[in-house]
Amino acid sequence: MSIQISTRIDKETKEKFDNICKSIGISPSNALNIFIKAVINNNGIPFPVVAAPEKTPKMSKEAVFGCIRGQFQIVDDFDAPMDDF
Repeated sequence: MSIQISTRIDKETKEKFDNICKSIGISPSNALNIFIKAVINNNGIPFPVVAAPEKTPKMSKEAVFGCIRGQFQIVDDFDAPMDDF
């Protein structure tokens, strides 16, 4: 006998989940059943649970300009014709 479980998620998350399930050829219901069985078999969540990364603040244009200065070097023959491959 099966029972129904209901949960709420935001629309964007549901659409992404549905698309991934479709791309791998399973229904969202089957994916959730697989997850539930994996939780039971592992006696816990079957992967590390980490906090979402914090959003980095946007940098001003002044801070962005030159931020990689000194990390690259242009070789002396940069403009020279390339040899045939």
